[in-house]
Amino acid sequence: MSVFFLYVAIVILLSSLAVAVMLWLRRRIGGETLRRNHEVAGFVYSVVGAIFAVTVALMVDTVHDEYIASERCASSEAIAAGTIYHLADWFPDSGGKTLQLNLRDYVNAVVGPEWAGMARAVHRPAPEAEAAILALSASLKAIKPETAAQQAAYSEMLQRFTALREFRYTRLYGKRYELPFPIWFSVIFGGVITIGFTLFFSMQSTRAQALLIFFVSAMIWSNILIISEVQYPFNGINITPPRAMLQLQHRF
Repeated sequence: MSVFFLYVAIVILLSSLAVAVMLWLRRRIGGETLRRNHEVAGFVYSVVGAIFAVTVALMVDTVHDEYIASERCASSEAIAAGTIYHLADWFPDSGGKTLQLNLRDYVNAVVGPEWAGMARAVHRPAPEAEAAILALSASLKAIKPETAAQQAAYSEMLQRFTALREFRYTRLYGKRYELPFPIWFSVIFGGVITIGFTLFFSMQSTRAQALLIFFVSAMIWSNILIISEVQYPFNGINITPPRAMLQLQHRF
């Protein structure tokens, strides 16, 4: 929450700065002089606003796709763990219970220390989770299927364990997408220009114009800051909590 309040403070500061510049321009140039150019300035502002809207839409679509992919990856990891847990019931006397205990340890480690590290942008395995998955692998190797049904269940568990590791390492190392610098430059520059154009209009009520500029600026900067967070789905303002793993933890 401290990061959230920091971002709110940044938005308020930048929006207040825009209002201060607007008041300075009104005193420097004069409201009547600014109103004479409304017709031309309004046309140019509509073009600038349209270009800025397209740029922001592109960024939102890009980070949203990354967010959905990250959610799907985390859910798939939980599904693989849950499937292994239930398949272990086929081996009550040959290591199935030990396998289930190792799975509980793994889920607890992912929900706890590993996710907390990812929220701090620490993209490396937590020692607890790494130890749990190694114990899980050893438990799988120790199981000796005896019947045809157990052989089928064991084969499925091996496939799910392979998928579990793939989704785990994708979550840890594969979800570090960053928007290219030219896109960031264009959207921030576009935001500055869009806000800047509003400063060269003049309304009869200075207070009404100050409020209008403040809220337009706040909307633009808050959107940019949100995009900067969502582009890293597993860190920032707790954008992607371990929902699937939490549900699995409660069921275990």
